[in-house]
Amino acid sequence: MPEASIISKILNSDVKHIERIGDGRNSRIYKVVCENFKQYAAKFYFHHSSDDRDRLSVEYSSLEFLWERGIRCIAKPVMVDREHSYAVYEYIEGDKISSKEVNRSDVDCCIEFLCSLKKLRNTSDSMELPTASEACLSIRAIIDNIYHRLDRLQVLQSEDELHRELNDFLRTEFSLSLRENIASCTTGLQELGISFEDELQLEERTLSPSDFGFHNAVKRKNGEIVFLDFEYFGWDDPAKTISDFLLHPAMELGNDLKNRFLIGMLECFNENHKLGRRVEILYPFFKLKWCLILLNEFVPQDLCRRNFASDSALNKREAQNEQLKKAKLMIKRELI
Repeated sequence: MPEASIISKILNSDVKHIERIGDGRNSRIYKVVCENFKQYAAKFYFHHSSDDRDRLSVEYSSLEFLWERGIRCIAKPVMVDREHSYAVYEYIEGDKISSKEVNRSDVDCCIEFLCSLKKLRNTSDSMELPTASEACLSIRAIIDNIYHRLDRLQVLQSEDELHRELNDFLRTEFSLSLRENIASCTTGLQELGISFEDELQLEERTLSPSDFGFHNAVKRKNGEIVFLDFEYFGWDDPAKTISDFLLHPAMELGNDLKNRFLIGMLECFNENHKLGRRVEILYPFFKLKWCLILLNEFVPQDLCRRNFASDSALNKREAQNEQLKKAKLMIKRELI
């Protein structure tokens, strides 16, 4: 548990109760009740020498930017203590959203929120916002990111059965899919008149939470959805935002809801005539990237981050085995 004195100092109010909430994979979140009975969410951010991302600054400043511009389906930022890696936000009373309970109206809320972010790209200071974490603004950048993640896994030294199974998957099914997608991508890019190296034009980019979906949202009792987790927020490719929403392993939406999201997003970006085709071309690459993200538990520094965020020590082998199964399922997923 965090020291109550730190939170008390941030809020300038005595803390009467602290309890761990949420199941984040990169941070620890606590519900805080102060002496005046006001409730807050205090977030303690992971930091490691192997990870140079400033998750605290990105999330807090991004939420400040959005709140100041009238976006209210987010948690209001309250106070920040960078010395201790803490930030305090409005506490949102709401329930987690199960994939099985998601309806058309919920999907429309997601589309509406992302469209509101798109509109903010023309505000005077929006260009001061960072590029989203791992934003890939060219095809080459996406492929390079995949190879970087692949290299991290292939250099691991272990002779146990699970690692042999991992290496077999990466050498065969994964590598074959990557080669085939690069080949088919070449034809698609020629149709669009762009190259592997061409970066997405500024007017075609959008602001994005990056890790976006119902897994990072809660629903209030009145039905309103509040979106959480902006640690990766910034400028990104809308084709990536769409693909990640459709692919995210924490969500299992039916094809009707996925199709509704895809159509709604293409209507939101209807001036971007190439977007639909770019989603078709890029979706297979983001699928492969998700396969490798699912295998992060095999990478020591990433496993360290998971342990930081977890209430109890992870069963390393169990976690790795489960993630490998998920990666093998992910590689078979197709666009709607």
